[in-house]
Amino acid sequence: MEAEYIQSCIAHLQSTANDLKTISSNIPNPAAKAELQKASGSIDACLKQCLAALDKLERPV
Repeated sequence: MEAEYIQSCIAHLQSTANDLKTISSNIPNPAAKAELQKASGSIDACLKQCLAALDKLERPV
């Protein structure tokens, strides 16, 4: 059950990160672009943590 929830969260994070990357590539304002890229980086960090948690659930020590 927990693994399914984390997998759903991962899919949502990946979609959101991709959306932010697409939007930021089309923004001419450098400050706005930088903020969107920073947000995308934060989501990427969360994604890595979720992937690590999923790995630990699937392969307990």
